Amino acid sequence: MKKIQMVDLVSQYEKIKPAIDSAIMDVLQSAQFINGAEVAGFQKELELYLGVNHVIPCANGTDALQISMMALGLKPGDEVITPSFTYIATTEVIALLGLKPVFVEVNQETFCMDASKLEAAITPRTKAIVPVHLYGQAADMNAIMAIAKKHKLFVIEDNAQAIGSDYHLLDGSLVKTGTIGDIGCTSFFPSKNLGCYGDGGAICTNDDLYSINDLLPGSCSQTKNV
Repeated sequence: MKKIQMVDLVSQYEKIKPAIDSAIMDVLQSAQFINGAEVAGFQKELELYLGVNHVIPCANGTDALQISMMALGLKPGDEVITPSFTYIATTEVIALLGLKPVFVEVNQETFCMDASKLEAAITPRTKAIVPVHLYGQAADMNAIMAIAKKHKLFVIEDNAQAIGSDYHLLDGSLVKTGTIGDIGCTSFFPSKNLGCYGDGGAICTNDDLYSINDLLPGSCSQTKNV
């Protein structure tokens, strides 16, 4: 039986080697290694692709989640609902900020948060919901957003495993996952759906309250009233 490698980064590179080598040389020659022209260009392209007002590049997907929760003004002791089946970073960030993770089981067909079990997990201390889109499949965002609106909760989408996926809203419009809640977060770790060489991440939002400065660590004083 032939073994199938789930992620073959070498083969991926070899297929687009000339373009990658040229882009890397451009960066080396410009010496703009952090927030240079290439990052700015990618930011604008991702905004257009996702159809959002703002994309904020950051170091990795974990930072994207942390910065988002800080920007929303979540305080130690606040409860954040997230699926029980997810990568550790989703819960790690909640604990790191002194928040309390509250787990909801996943739908066995999609492996995403089971929206039918979400409302039972909400308490007076609940402040946010973090649905995780997984394996290219979207969580039930129509139901999740309706519940969030009813209880005045923030929604932060963890879109690290489904960037590029389309989702049909109740009004019939088609949108990208990660653009439906208050903030969407993604990771560009090499093995992700859209991977980079090294580590990277991004935050996206349509809310003009969250400017680039508001979403940077140490300056997250801007909060949204609910």
